[in-house]
Amino acid sequence: MAINFAEIWSTFDWIIIVAYFVAIISVGLVMRKRASKNMKSFFVASRRLTIPVLVGVGAASWYDSWTIVGLAECGTTMGICMIFIYIIPTAILRLPLAVWIGPLVRNKIPDWVLTMPDLMAYMYDKKTKFVMALGMLPPFLYESALLTAGGSVIAYVTGMNMWVAFVLLGIIIIFYTSLSGLWGLAVTDMMQFVVMSVAAGVLCFGLMAHFGGFGSLFDQVGEVNPEFLTVTGGESPMSILGWIISALAMYANSQSYQRFGSSKSGGDIKVSYTCIMIFGLFFSSIMVIAGMAALILFPEAAAEAPSEAFWATVFTTLPVGLRGLFVAALLSAVMSTVSADYLICGAVIVHDIIKSFFRPSLSDKGEVWGTRIVIWIVGLLIIICTYFWEDGISKAYYYCGGFQVAAFIVPLMLGLFYKKKTPAAGFWSLLLTIVAYAVWEFVLGTPWGIPANVACIIFSVIVYVVVAKLTYKDEEQKQIAA
Repeated sequence: MAINFAEIWSTFDWIIIVAYFVAIISVGLVMRKRASKNMKSFFVASRRLTIPVLVGVGAASWYDSWTIVGLAECGTTMGICMIFIYIIPTAILRLPLAVWIGPLVRNKIPDWVLTMPDLMAYMYDKKTKFVMALGMLPPFLYESALLTAGGSVIAYVTGMNMWVAFVLLGIIIIFYTSLSGLWGLAVTDMMQFVVMSVAAGVLCFGLMAHFGGFGSLFDQVGEVNPEFLTVTGGESPMSILGWIISALAMYANSQSYQRFGSSKSGGDIKVSYTCIMIFGLFFSSIMVIAGMAALILFPEAAAEAPSEAFWATVFTTLPVGLRGLFVAALLSAVMSTVSADYLICGAVIVHDIIKSFFRPSLSDKGEVWGTRIVIWIVGLLIIICTYFWEDGISKAYYYCGGFQVAAFIVPLMLGLFYKKKTPAAGFWSLLLTIVAYAVWEFVLGTPWGIPANVACIIFSVIVYVVVAKLTYKDEEQKQIAA
Protein backbone atom coordinates (compact mmCIF):
# COMPACT_ATOMS: atom_id res chain seq x y z
CA MET A 1 0.00 0.00 0.00
CA ALA A 2 1.23 3.50 -0.85
CA ILE A 3 -0.61 4.93 2.13
CA ASN A 4 0.40 4.52 5.75
CA PHE A 5 -2.74 4.54 7.88
CA ALA A 6 -0.96 5.13 11.17
CA GLU A 7 0.82 8.24 9.86
CA ILE A 8 -2.40 10.08 8.96
CA TRP A 9 -4.30 8.96 12.08
CA SER A 10 -4.46 12.03 14.33
CA THR A 11 -4.83 12.65 18.06
CA PHE A 12 -8.30 14.05 17.43
CA ASP A 13 -9.29 10.78 15.71
CA TRP A 14 -8.01 8.89 18.75
CA ILE A 15 -10.09 11.06 21.09
CA ILE A 16 -13.26 10.23 19.14
CA ILE A 17 -12.61 6.48 19.26
CA VAL A 18 -11.66 6.41 22.95
CA ALA A 19 -14.73 8.51 23.85
CA TYR A 20 -16.90 6.10 21.88
CA PHE A 21 -15.59 3.02 23.73
CA VAL A 22 -15.93 4.72 27.12
CA ALA A 23 -19.54 5.63 26.34
CA ILE A 24 -20.40 2.06 25.27
CA ILE A 25 -18.92 0.47 28.40
CA SER A 26 -20.57 3.07 30.63
CA VAL A 27 -23.98 2.22 29.19
CA GLY A 28 -23.41 -1.45 29.99
CA LEU A 29 -22.62 -0.60 33.60
CA VAL A 30 -25.57 1.78 34.00
CA MET A 31 -28.16 -0.57 32.45
CA ARG A 32 -26.95 -3.71 34.25
CA LYS A 33 -29.50 -3.57 37.09
CA ARG A 34 -32.50 -3.05 34.80
CA ALA A 35 -31.48 -6.01 32.63
CA SER A 36 -30.97 -8.44 35.51
CA LYS A 37 -34.58 -8.82 36.68
CA ASN A 38 -35.50 -11.82 34.52
CA MET A 39 -35.01 -13.35 31.07
CA LYS A 40 -37.67 -11.12 29.52
CA SER A 41 -35.92 -7.97 30.72
CA PHE A 42 -32.49 -9.30 29.69
CA PHE A 43 -33.48 -10.62 26.24
CA VAL A 44 -36.35 -8.40 24.98
CA ALA A 45 -36.02 -5.32 27.26
CA SER A 46 -39.35 -6.12 28.96
CA ARG A 47 -41.09 -5.45 25.58
CA ARG A 48 -41.00 -1.69 26.19
CA LEU A 49 -38.97 -0.21 23.31
CA THR A 50 -40.61 2.74 21.51
CA ILE A 51 -40.19 4.18 18.00
CA PRO A 52 -36.99 6.26 18.49
CA VAL A 53 -35.23 3.36 20.19
CA LEU A 54 -36.57 0.81 17.68
CA VAL A 55 -35.15 2.85 14.80
CA GLY A 56 -31.73 2.62 16.42
CA VAL A 57 -31.82 -1.06 17.36
CA GLY A 58 -33.46 -2.08 14.08
CA ALA A 59 -31.01 -0.20 11.88
CA ALA A 60 -28.08 -1.46 13.91
CA SER A 61 -29.22 -5.07 13.42
CA TRP A 62 -30.20 -4.75 9.75
CA TYR A 63 -27.06 -2.83 8.70
CA ASP A 64 -23.81 -4.25 10.02
CA SER A 65 -20.17 -4.19 8.93
CA TRP A 66 -21.16 -6.29 5.90
CA THR A 67 -23.14 -3.20 4.84
CA ILE A 68 -19.98 -1.10 5.15
CA VAL A 69 -16.99 -3.27 4.27
CA GLY A 70 -18.80 -6.09 2.45
CA LEU A 71 -20.74 -3.80 0.11
CA ALA A 72 -17.62 -1.71 -0.45
CA GLU A 73 -15.76 -4.89 -1.46
CA CYS A 74 -18.59 -5.69 -3.88
CA GLY A 75 -18.49 -2.15 -5.26
CA THR A 76 -14.78 -2.65 -5.97
CA THR A 77 -15.20 -6.06 -7.62
CA MET A 78 -18.68 -5.79 -9.19
CA GLY A 79 -19.49 -2.09 -9.57
CA ILE A 80 -22.79 -0.27 -9.35
CA CYS A 81 -24.87 -3.38 -10.12
CA MET A 82 -24.94 -4.12 -6.37
CA ILE A 83 -27.37 -1.26 -5.96
CA PHE A 84 -29.74 -2.86 -8.50
CA ILE A 85 -29.37 -6.57 -7.71
CA TYR A 86 -29.10 -6.31 -3.92
CA ILE A 87 -29.76 -2.93 -2.27
CA ILE A 88 -33.02 -1.99 -4.03
CA PRO A 89 -34.43 -5.57 -3.90
CA THR A 90 -33.52 -5.64 -0.21
CA ALA A 91 -35.64 -2.55 0.49
CA ILE A 92 -38.57 -3.84 -1.57
CA LEU A 93 -38.52 -7.37 -0.17
CA ARG A 94 -38.19 -6.21 3.43
CA LEU A 95 -41.26 -3.97 3.23
CA PRO A 96 -43.76 -6.77 4.06
CA LEU A 97 -41.55 -7.75 7.01
CA ALA A 98 -41.71 -4.21 8.34
CA VAL A 99 -45.38 -3.36 7.81
CA TRP A 100 -47.05 -6.77 8.08
CA ILE A 101 -45.05 -9.66 9.53
CA GLY A 102 -43.30 -7.72 12.32
CA PRO A 103 -46.55 -6.25 13.71
CA LEU A 104 -48.22 -9.67 13.40
CA VAL A 105 -45.46 -11.35 15.42
CA ARG A 106 -45.64 -8.67 18.11
CA ASN A 107 -49.43 -8.52 18.43
CA LYS A 108 -50.51 -12.13 17.87
CA ILE A 109 -47.75 -14.33 19.28
CA PRO A 110 -48.04 -15.32 23.00
CA ASP A 111 -45.94 -13.53 25.60
CA TRP A 112 -43.92 -16.65 26.47
CA VAL A 113 -42.37 -16.70 22.97
CA LEU A 114 -38.99 -15.01 23.40
CA THR A 115 -36.72 -16.60 20.80
CA MET A 116 -37.02 -17.96 17.26
CA PRO A 117 -36.92 -21.58 18.57
CA ASP A 118 -39.77 -20.59 20.93
CA LEU A 119 -41.67 -19.48 17.84
CA MET A 120 -41.06 -22.90 16.28
CA ALA A 121 -42.42 -24.58 19.41
CA TYR A 122 -45.53 -22.37 19.28
CA MET A 123 -46.20 -23.04 15.57
CA TYR A 124 -45.12 -26.71 15.50
CA ASP A 125 -43.70 -28.70 18.44
CA LYS A 126 -40.66 -29.11 20.69
CA LYS A 127 -38.84 -31.37 18.22
CA THR A 128 -38.88 -28.58 15.64
CA LYS A 129 -37.75 -26.14 18.31
CA PHE A 130 -34.74 -28.33 19.07
CA VAL A 131 -33.73 -28.61 15.39
CA MET A 132 -34.09 -24.84 14.96
CA ALA A 133 -31.97 -24.18 18.05
CA LEU A 134 -29.20 -26.44 16.79
CA GLY A 135 -29.48 -25.05 13.26
CA MET A 136 -29.05 -21.50 14.52
CA LEU A 137 -25.61 -22.20 16.02
CA PRO A 138 -23.39 -22.57 12.87
CA PRO A 139 -24.41 -19.18 11.36
CA PHE A 140 -23.03 -17.44 14.44
CA LEU A 141 -19.63 -17.94 12.77
CA TYR A 142 -20.65 -14.88 10.75
CA GLU A 143 -19.86 -12.79 13.84
CA SER A 144 -16.22 -13.78 13.40
CA ALA A 145 -16.25 -12.11 9.99
CA LEU A 146 -17.78 -8.95 11.45
CA LEU A 147 -15.19 -8.95 14.21
CA THR A 148 -12.49 -9.33 11.55
CA ALA A 149 -13.76 -6.21 9.78
CA GLY A 150 -13.70 -4.14 12.98
CA GLY A 151 -10.40 -5.49 14.27
CA SER A 152 -8.71 -4.99 10.91
CA VAL A 153 -9.35 -1.26 10.82
CA ILE A 154 -8.13 -0.89 14.42
CA ALA A 155 -4.95 -2.69 13.38
CA TYR A 156 -4.57 -0.47 10.29
CA VAL A 157 -4.73 2.81 12.22
CA THR A 158 -2.73 1.76 15.27
CA GLY A 159 -0.18 -0.56 13.73
CA MET A 160 -0.95 -3.13 16.43
CA ASN A 161 -0.97 -6.84 15.69
CA MET A 162 -4.22 -7.88 13.97
CA TRP A 163 -4.94 -10.60 16.54
CA VAL A 164 -4.50 -8.18 19.42
CA ALA A 165 -7.06 -5.92 17.74
CA PHE A 166 -9.52 -8.81 17.36
CA VAL A 167 -9.14 -9.74 21.03
CA LEU A 168 -9.48 -6.12 22.22
CA LEU A 169 -12.66 -5.45 20.26
CA GLY A 170 -14.11 -8.88 21.07
CA ILE A 171 -13.59 -8.52 24.83
CA ILE A 172 -15.24 -5.08 24.89
CA ILE A 173 -18.30 -6.44 23.08
CA ILE A 174 -18.53 -9.47 25.39
CA PHE A 175 -18.21 -7.27 28.47
CA TYR A 176 -21.03 -4.81 27.81
CA THR A 177 -23.36 -7.41 26.26
CA SER A 178 -23.10 -9.77 29.22
CA LEU A 179 -23.70 -6.89 31.63
CA SER A 180 -26.86 -5.32 30.28
CA GLY A 181 -28.54 -7.52 27.66
CA LEU A 182 -30.96 -5.83 25.27
CA TRP A 183 -31.53 -2.87 27.60
CA GLY A 184 -27.90 -1.89 27.15
CA LEU A 185 -27.92 -2.72 23.43
CA ALA A 186 -31.00 -0.55 22.91
CA VAL A 187 -29.24 2.53 24.27
CA THR A 188 -25.91 1.84 22.57
CA ASP A 189 -27.63 1.03 19.26
CA MET A 190 -29.31 4.45 19.31
CA MET A 191 -25.87 6.03 19.73
CA GLN A 192 -24.46 3.81 17.00
CA PHE A 193 -27.28 4.68 14.60
CA VAL A 194 -26.52 8.38 14.95
CA VAL A 195 -22.82 7.78 14.35
CA MET A 196 -23.51 5.60 11.28
CA SER A 197 -25.92 8.17 9.80
CA VAL A 198 -23.54 11.11 10.20
CA ALA A 199 -20.57 9.09 8.94
CA ALA A 200 -22.42 8.06 5.74
CA GLY A 201 -23.30 11.67 5.02
CA VAL A 202 -19.73 12.80 5.67
CA LEU A 203 -18.31 10.12 3.35
CA CYS A 204 -20.80 11.05 0.61
CA PHE A 205 -19.69 14.69 0.64
CA GLY A 206 -16.03 13.68 0.95
CA LEU A 207 -16.22 11.53 -2.20
CA MET A 208 -18.09 14.21 -4.14
CA ALA A 209 -15.52 16.83 -3.16
CA HIS A 210 -12.56 14.60 -4.04
CA PHE A 211 -13.84 13.58 -7.49
CA GLY A 212 -15.72 16.78 -8.30
CA GLY A 213 -19.02 14.91 -8.32
CA PHE A 214 -20.09 11.30 -8.83
CA GLY A 215 -20.25 11.77 -12.62
CA SER A 216 -16.48 12.08 -12.79
CA LEU A 217 -16.05 9.00 -10.58
CA PHE A 218 -18.38 6.92 -12.74
CA ASP A 219 -16.57 8.00 -15.91
CA GLN A 220 -13.27 6.77 -14.49
CA VAL A 221 -14.81 3.48 -13.35
CA GLY A 222 -16.23 2.99 -16.85
CA GLU A 223 -12.75 3.35 -18.32
CA VAL A 224 -11.49 0.56 -16.06
CA ASN A 225 -14.42 -1.79 -16.69
CA PRO A 226 -17.56 -0.65 -18.60
CA GLU A 227 -19.60 -3.53 -17.13
CA PHE A 228 -19.18 -2.01 -13.66
CA LEU A 229 -21.64 0.72 -14.72
CA THR A 230 -24.34 -1.67 -15.96
CA VAL A 231 -27.40 -2.90 -14.07
CA THR A 232 -26.23 -6.53 -14.11
CA GLY A 233 -22.46 -5.96 -13.88
CA GLY A 234 -21.88 -8.93 -16.19
CA GLU A 235 -23.24 -11.32 -13.54
CA SER A 236 -25.08 -14.48 -14.65
CA PRO A 237 -28.88 -14.69 -14.19
CA MET A 238 -28.44 -17.34 -11.49
CA SER A 239 -25.94 -15.20 -9.62
CA ILE A 240 -28.30 -12.23 -9.76
CA LEU A 241 -31.16 -14.40 -8.52
CA GLY A 242 -28.96 -15.59 -5.64
CA TRP A 243 -28.23 -11.99 -4.63
CA ILE A 244 -31.89 -11.00 -4.81
CA ILE A 245 -32.97 -13.97 -2.70
CA SER A 246 -30.24 -13.19 -0.16
CA ALA A 247 -32.16 -9.98 0.47
CA LEU A 248 -34.72 -12.20 2.21
CA ALA A 249 -32.18 -13.02 4.93
CA MET A 250 -33.91 -10.77 7.48
CA TYR A 251 -37.05 -12.93 7.25
CA ALA A 252 -35.01 -15.75 8.74
CA ASN A 253 -32.82 -13.61 11.00
CA SER A 254 -33.20 -14.12 14.74
CA GLN A 255 -32.36 -10.46 15.46
CA SER A 256 -35.43 -9.32 13.53
CA TYR A 257 -37.77 -11.40 15.68
CA GLN A 258 -36.02 -10.37 18.88
CA ARG A 259 -36.47 -6.69 17.94
CA PHE A 260 -40.12 -7.24 17.03
CA GLY A 261 -40.71 -8.90 20.39
CA SER A 262 -39.04 -6.04 22.26
CA SER A 263 -41.27 -3.32 20.77
CA LYS A 264 -44.07 -1.71 22.72
CA SER A 265 -46.61 -2.29 19.93
CA GLY A 266 -46.99 -3.52 16.35
CA GLY A 267 -47.74 0.02 15.18
CA ASP A 268 -44.35 1.17 16.44
CA ILE A 269 -42.72 -1.53 14.28
CA LYS A 270 -44.42 -0.25 11.11
CA VAL A 271 -43.23 3.31 11.60
CA SER A 272 -39.70 2.57 12.80
CA TYR A 273 -38.83 -0.10 10.25
CA THR A 274 -40.14 1.95 7.32
CA CYS A 275 -37.76 4.72 8.41
CA ILE A 276 -34.96 2.16 8.67
CA MET A 277 -35.44 1.00 5.07
CA ILE A 278 -35.21 4.56 3.72
CA PHE A 279 -32.00 5.06 5.70
CA GLY A 280 -30.65 1.74 4.41
CA LEU A 281 -31.05 2.70 0.74
CA PHE A 282 -28.85 5.77 1.21
CA PHE A 283 -26.33 4.22 3.58
CA SER A 284 -25.76 1.04 1.54
CA SER A 285 -25.50 2.88 -1.79
CA ILE A 286 -22.79 5.17 -0.44
CA MET A 287 -20.70 2.17 0.59
CA VAL A 288 -20.92 0.64 -2.91
CA ILE A 289 -19.87 3.96 -4.46
CA ALA A 290 -16.97 4.21 -1.99
CA GLY A 291 -15.84 0.74 -3.10
CA MET A 292 -15.91 1.94 -6.71
CA ALA A 293 -13.82 4.94 -5.71
CA ALA A 294 -11.27 2.57 -4.17
CA LEU A 295 -10.91 0.90 -7.56
CA ILE A 296 -9.77 4.24 -9.02
CA LEU A 297 -7.67 5.60 -6.18
CA PHE A 298 -5.89 2.38 -5.20
CA PRO A 299 -6.15 -0.07 -8.14
CA GLU A 300 -3.32 -2.36 -7.02
CA ALA A 301 -4.64 -2.70 -3.48
CA ALA A 302 -8.19 -3.13 -4.82
CA ALA A 303 -7.07 -6.17 -6.80
CA GLU A 304 -5.38 -7.81 -3.79
CA ALA A 305 -7.30 -6.61 -0.73
CA PRO A 306 -10.52 -4.67 -1.53
CA SER A 307 -11.27 -3.90 2.13
CA GLU A 308 -7.84 -2.34 2.62
CA ALA A 309 -8.31 -0.24 -0.53
CA PHE A 310 -11.68 0.90 0.85
CA TRP A 311 -10.15 2.13 4.09
CA ALA A 312 -7.37 3.86 2.19
CA THR A 313 -10.10 5.67 0.22
CA VAL A 314 -11.91 6.71 3.40
CA PHE A 315 -8.72 8.09 4.91
CA THR A 316 -7.81 9.89 1.69
CA THR A 317 -11.15 11.59 1.13
CA LEU A 318 -11.98 12.58 4.72
CA PRO A 319 -10.19 15.20 6.85
CA VAL A 320 -8.76 14.77 10.36
CA GLY A 321 -11.42 13.95 12.95
CA LEU A 322 -13.96 12.78 10.40
CA ARG A 323 -11.78 9.74 9.78
CA GLY A 324 -12.19 8.86 13.42
CA LEU A 325 -15.92 9.33 13.09
CA PHE A 326 -16.09 6.91 10.18
CA VAL A 327 -14.01 4.30 11.98
CA ALA A 328 -16.41 4.72 14.91
CA ALA A 329 -19.26 4.05 12.45
CA LEU A 330 -17.66 0.78 11.37
CA LEU A 331 -17.09 -0.21 14.98
CA SER A 332 -20.72 0.76 15.71
CA ALA A 333 -21.95 -1.54 12.96
CA VAL A 334 -19.74 -4.38 14.16
CA MET A 335 -20.52 -4.02 17.84
CA SER A 336 -24.28 -3.64 17.46
CA THR A 337 -24.67 -6.78 15.34
CA VAL A 338 -22.11 -8.94 17.13
CA SER A 339 -23.41 -8.03 20.58
CA ALA A 340 -27.00 -8.81 19.56
CA ASP A 341 -25.99 -12.21 18.19
CA TYR A 342 -23.92 -12.99 21.30
CA LEU A 343 -27.08 -12.31 23.30
CA ILE A 344 -29.22 -14.46 21.00
CA CYS A 345 -26.69 -17.30 20.96
CA GLY A 346 -26.59 -17.27 24.76
CA ALA A 347 -30.38 -17.40 24.92
CA VAL A 348 -30.59 -20.22 22.37
CA ILE A 349 -28.14 -22.37 24.32
CA VAL A 350 -29.47 -21.64 27.82
CA HIS A 351 -33.18 -20.89 27.28
CA ASP A 352 -33.95 -23.06 24.24
CA ILE A 353 -31.66 -26.05 24.76
CA ILE A 354 -30.55 -26.35 28.38
CA LYS A 355 -33.75 -25.18 30.12
CA SER A 356 -36.19 -26.62 27.57
CA PHE A 357 -34.64 -30.07 27.31
CA PHE A 358 -32.21 -30.67 30.20
CA ARG A 359 -32.91 -28.31 33.15
CA PRO A 360 -36.61 -27.28 33.08
CA SER A 361 -36.37 -26.22 36.74
CA LEU A 362 -33.80 -23.50 35.93
CA SER A 363 -34.98 -20.22 37.47
CA ASP A 364 -35.28 -16.87 35.67
CA LYS A 365 -32.18 -15.54 37.41
CA GLY A 366 -30.40 -18.78 36.64
CA GLU A 367 -31.22 -18.26 32.96
CA VAL A 368 -29.85 -14.73 33.01
CA TRP A 369 -26.60 -15.78 34.67
CA GLY A 370 -26.29 -18.83 32.44
CA THR A 371 -26.77 -16.65 29.37
CA ARG A 372 -24.04 -14.29 30.61
CA ILE A 373 -21.62 -17.18 31.04
CA VAL A 374 -22.42 -18.55 27.57
CA ILE A 375 -21.92 -15.08 26.06
CA TRP A 376 -18.35 -15.13 27.40
CA ILE A 377 -17.69 -18.66 26.14
CA VAL A 378 -19.17 -18.01 22.69
CA GLY A 379 -17.51 -14.61 22.46
CA LEU A 380 -14.06 -16.09 23.06
CA LEU A 381 -14.71 -18.82 20.46
CA ILE A 382 -15.78 -16.16 17.95
CA ILE A 383 -12.47 -14.34 18.47
CA ILE A 384 -10.59 -17.57 17.68
CA CYS A 385 -12.76 -18.17 14.59
CA THR A 386 -11.73 -14.86 13.00
CA TYR A 387 -9.04 -17.03 11.41
CA PHE A 388 -11.60 -18.33 8.88
CA TRP A 389 -12.46 -14.93 7.40
CA GLU A 390 -9.08 -13.32 6.85
CA ASP A 391 -9.73 -13.14 3.09
CA GLY A 392 -12.85 -10.98 3.35
CA ILE A 393 -16.33 -10.59 4.79
CA SER A 394 -18.35 -11.13 1.60
CA LYS A 395 -17.82 -14.92 1.68
CA ALA A 396 -19.09 -15.04 5.24
CA TYR A 397 -22.31 -13.30 4.21
CA TYR A 398 -22.71 -15.65 1.26
CA TYR A 399 -22.37 -18.83 3.34
CA CYS A 400 -23.97 -17.86 6.66
CA GLY A 401 -26.70 -15.59 5.25
CA GLY A 402 -27.45 -18.09 2.49
CA PHE A 403 -27.81 -20.90 4.99
CA GLN A 404 -30.25 -18.94 7.17
CA VAL A 405 -32.49 -18.06 4.23
CA ALA A 406 -32.39 -21.57 2.78
CA ALA A 407 -33.09 -23.45 6.01
CA PHE A 408 -35.34 -21.18 8.05
CA ILE A 409 -37.50 -18.99 5.81
CA VAL A 410 -40.00 -21.62 4.62
CA PRO A 411 -40.96 -23.11 8.03
CA LEU A 412 -41.09 -19.57 9.49
CA MET A 413 -43.26 -17.96 6.81
CA LEU A 414 -45.53 -20.94 6.12
CA GLY A 415 -45.82 -21.52 9.85
CA LEU A 416 -47.21 -18.01 10.22
CA PHE A 417 -49.53 -18.01 7.20
CA TYR A 418 -50.18 -21.54 5.84
CA LYS A 419 -53.51 -22.70 7.26
CA LYS A 420 -52.80 -26.40 6.79
CA LYS A 421 -49.45 -26.46 8.54
CA THR A 422 -48.57 -29.48 10.68
CA PRO A 423 -45.77 -30.20 13.18
CA ALA A 424 -44.37 -32.84 10.83
CA ALA A 425 -44.21 -30.35 7.94
CA GLY A 426 -42.23 -27.87 10.01
CA PHE A 427 -39.88 -30.51 11.41
CA TRP A 428 -39.04 -32.31 8.17
CA SER A 429 -38.71 -29.23 5.97
CA LEU A 430 -36.33 -27.69 8.50
CA LEU A 431 -34.24 -30.80 9.12
CA LEU A 432 -34.00 -31.97 5.50
CA THR A 433 -33.22 -28.49 4.17
CA ILE A 434 -30.32 -28.09 6.59
CA VAL A 435 -28.89 -31.33 5.21
CA ALA A 436 -29.72 -30.34 1.61
CA TYR A 437 -27.88 -27.02 1.94
CA ALA A 438 -24.69 -28.74 3.12
CA VAL A 439 -24.89 -31.29 0.30
CA TRP A 440 -25.73 -28.78 -2.46
CA GLU A 441 -23.11 -26.21 -1.43
CA PHE A 442 -20.18 -28.27 -0.17
CA VAL A 443 -20.57 -31.79 -1.63
CA LEU A 444 -22.05 -31.13 -5.06
CA GLY A 445 -20.58 -27.64 -5.44
CA THR A 446 -23.79 -25.86 -6.60
CA PRO A 447 -24.62 -27.90 -9.74
CA TRP A 448 -25.56 -25.99 -12.93
CA GLY A 449 -24.56 -22.77 -11.18
CA ILE A 450 -27.77 -22.71 -9.11
CA PRO A 451 -27.03 -21.02 -5.75
CA ALA A 452 -27.68 -23.17 -2.70
CA ASN A 453 -30.21 -20.73 -1.25
CA VAL A 454 -32.29 -20.85 -4.46
CA ALA A 455 -32.22 -24.65 -4.74
CA CYS A 456 -32.90 -25.22 -1.05
CA ILE A 457 -35.84 -22.82 -0.80
CA ILE A 458 -37.53 -24.68 -3.65
CA PHE A 459 -36.70 -28.00 -1.98
CA SER A 460 -37.98 -26.77 1.39
CA VAL A 461 -41.31 -25.60 -0.04
CA ILE A 462 -41.83 -28.96 -1.76
CA VAL A 463 -41.02 -30.94 1.40
CA TYR A 464 -43.23 -28.70 3.55
CA VAL A 465 -46.30 -28.82 1.32
CA VAL A 466 -46.04 -32.55 0.60
CA VAL A 467 -45.61 -33.50 4.28
CA ALA A 468 -48.38 -31.08 5.33
CA LYS A 469 -50.80 -32.67 2.87
CA LEU A 470 -49.88 -36.16 4.04
CA THR A 471 -50.26 -35.37 7.75
CA TYR A 472 -52.96 -32.67 7.92
CA LYS A 473 -55.88 -35.10 8.27
CA ASP A 474 -54.11 -36.94 11.07
CA GLU A 475 -53.68 -33.64 12.95
CA GLU A 476 -57.37 -32.82 12.45
CA GLN A 477 -58.36 -36.17 13.90
CA LYS A 478 -56.07 -35.66 16.92
CA GLN A 479 -57.70 -32.29 17.60
CA ILE A 480 -61.18 -33.79 17.36
CA ALA A 481 -60.22 -36.63 19.74
CA ALA A 482 -58.76 -34.14 22.20
